[in-house]
Amino acid sequence: MAKAQKEGKKDYRQQRMERRVEMAKRDDVEVVPRRAAETNDFIRLLTANDFIVNRLRQQLGRRNGVPVEQAVQFLERNEVLRQEMNKLNAEMCVAMGMDYRPPRGFENPIKKEPELEVVEDKNTAKTAKG
Repeated sequence: MAKAQKEGKKDYRQQRMERRVEMAKRDDVEVVPRRAAETNDFIRLLTANDFIVNRLRQQLGRRNGVPVEQAVQFLERNEVLRQEMNKLNAEMCVAMGMDYRPPRGFENPIKKEPELEVVEDKNTAKTAKG
Protein backbone atom coordinates (compact mmCIF):
# COMPACT_ATOMS: atom_id res chain seq x y z
CA MET A 1 0.00 0.00 0.00
CA ALA A 2 2.85 2.38 0.77
CA LYS A 3 4.28 1.71 -2.68
CA ALA A 4 0.97 2.67 -4.28
CA GLN A 5 0.93 5.93 -2.32
CA LYS A 6 4.48 6.73 -3.46
CA GLU A 7 3.53 6.08 -7.07
CA GLY A 8 0.44 8.24 -6.63
CA LYS A 9 2.61 11.08 -5.30
CA LYS A 10 5.03 10.65 -8.20
CA ASP A 11 2.16 10.76 -10.69
CA TYR A 12 0.75 13.89 -9.04
CA ARG A 13 4.15 15.59 -8.99
CA GLN A 14 4.79 14.61 -12.59
CA GLN A 15 1.39 15.93 -13.68
CA ARG A 16 1.95 19.13 -11.73
CA MET A 17 5.37 19.61 -13.35
CA GLU A 18 3.94 18.97 -16.82
CA ARG A 19 1.16 21.51 -16.15
CA ARG A 20 3.75 24.10 -15.07
CA VAL A 21 5.86 23.50 -18.19
CA GLU A 22 2.80 23.85 -20.41
CA MET A 23 1.81 27.07 -18.68
CA ALA A 24 5.33 28.46 -19.04
CA LYS A 25 4.99 28.11 -22.80
CA ARG A 26 2.00 30.48 -22.90
CA ASP A 27 2.42 34.12 -23.89
CA ASP A 28 0.44 35.42 -20.91
CA VAL A 29 2.51 33.61 -18.26
CA GLU A 30 5.75 34.74 -16.61
CA VAL A 31 8.08 32.37 -14.80
CA VAL A 32 9.29 33.68 -11.46
CA PRO A 33 12.32 32.06 -9.83
CA ARG A 34 12.16 31.74 -6.04
CA ARG A 35 15.33 32.60 -4.18
CA ALA A 36 13.97 34.22 -1.02
CA ALA A 37 11.42 32.72 1.35
CA GLU A 38 9.19 35.80 0.98
CA THR A 39 8.89 35.25 -2.77
CA ASN A 40 6.31 32.51 -2.27
CA ASP A 41 4.07 35.00 -0.47
CA PHE A 42 4.57 37.62 -3.19
CA ILE A 43 3.76 35.09 -5.91
CA ARG A 44 0.53 34.11 -4.18
CA LEU A 45 -0.41 37.76 -3.58
CA LEU A 46 0.38 38.71 -7.18
CA THR A 47 -1.59 35.77 -8.53
CA ALA A 48 -4.60 36.80 -6.45
CA ASN A 49 -4.11 40.47 -7.45
CA ASP A 50 -3.96 39.54 -11.13
CA PHE A 51 -7.22 37.63 -10.90
CA ILE A 52 -8.98 40.33 -8.85
CA VAL A 53 -7.84 43.28 -11.00
CA ASN A 54 -8.93 41.44 -14.12
CA ARG A 55 -12.38 40.80 -12.61
CA LEU A 56 -12.60 44.40 -11.40
CA ARG A 57 -11.96 45.71 -14.91
CA GLN A 58 -14.53 43.31 -16.35
CA GLN A 59 -17.18 44.62 -13.94
CA LEU A 60 -16.59 48.32 -14.64
CA GLY A 61 -19.73 50.07 -15.77
CA ARG A 62 -21.96 47.04 -15.30
CA ARG A 63 -25.07 46.93 -13.22
CA ASN A 64 -24.31 45.33 -9.84
CA GLY A 65 -20.61 45.90 -10.55
CA VAL A 66 -18.15 48.01 -8.64
CA PRO A 67 -18.87 51.74 -9.02
CA VAL A 68 -16.42 53.39 -11.41
CA GLU A 69 -15.16 55.86 -8.79
CA GLN A 70 -14.36 53.07 -6.37
CA ALA A 71 -12.73 50.94 -9.07
CA VAL A 72 -10.53 53.88 -10.09
CA GLN A 73 -9.45 54.31 -6.46
CA PHE A 74 -8.56 50.61 -6.25
CA LEU A 75 -6.55 50.75 -9.47
CA GLU A 76 -4.73 53.90 -8.30
CA ARG A 77 -3.83 52.20 -5.00
CA ASN A 78 -2.65 49.19 -6.97
CA GLU A 79 -0.34 51.47 -8.98
CA VAL A 80 0.95 53.15 -5.81
CA LEU A 81 1.85 49.72 -4.41
CA ARG A 82 3.70 48.78 -7.61
CA GLN A 83 5.69 52.02 -7.51
CA GLU A 84 6.39 51.56 -3.80
CA MET A 85 7.80 48.07 -4.45
CA ASN A 86 10.02 49.54 -7.17
CA LYS A 87 11.23 52.23 -4.74
CA LEU A 88 11.88 49.66 -2.00
CA ASN A 89 13.99 47.59 -4.40
CA ALA A 90 16.01 50.68 -5.36
CA GLU A 91 16.58 51.67 -1.73
CA MET A 92 17.74 48.17 -0.76
CA CYS A 93 20.19 48.17 -3.66
CA VAL A 94 21.61 51.54 -2.58
CA ALA A 95 22.01 50.23 0.99
CA MET A 96 23.99 47.25 -0.34
CA GLY A 97 26.04 49.35 -2.75
CA MET A 98 24.47 47.74 -5.81
CA ASP A 99 23.23 49.33 -9.00
CA TYR A 100 19.48 49.01 -9.39
CA ARG A 101 18.19 48.13 -12.81
CA PRO A 102 14.42 48.37 -12.62
CA PRO A 103 12.27 45.96 -14.61
CA ARG A 104 10.95 46.96 -18.02
CA GLY A 105 8.35 49.68 -17.73
CA PHE A 106 9.77 51.14 -14.52
CA GLU A 107 12.38 53.77 -13.79
CA ASN A 108 14.82 53.97 -10.92
CA PRO A 109 12.97 56.33 -8.54
CA ILE A 110 16.10 57.38 -6.67
CA LYS A 111 18.55 57.56 -9.54
CA LYS A 112 20.60 60.72 -9.41
CA GLU A 113 20.72 62.53 -12.71
CA PRO A 114 24.31 63.20 -13.77
CA GLU A 115 25.26 66.85 -13.64
CA LEU A 116 25.68 68.27 -17.08
CA GLU A 117 28.96 69.98 -17.83
CA VAL A 118 28.53 73.42 -19.34
CA VAL A 119 30.69 73.80 -22.42
CA GLU A 120 31.01 77.23 -23.93
CA ASP A 121 30.69 77.63 -27.65
CA LYS A 122 34.19 78.48 -29.00
CA ASN A 123 32.81 81.13 -31.36
CA THR A 124 30.89 82.86 -28.59
CA ALA A 125 33.94 82.71 -26.30
CA LYS A 126 36.19 84.31 -28.97
CA THR A 127 33.82 87.19 -29.63
CA ALA A 128 33.40 87.84 -25.94
CA LYS A 129 37.18 88.09 -25.49
CA GLY A 130 38.00 90.06 -28.58
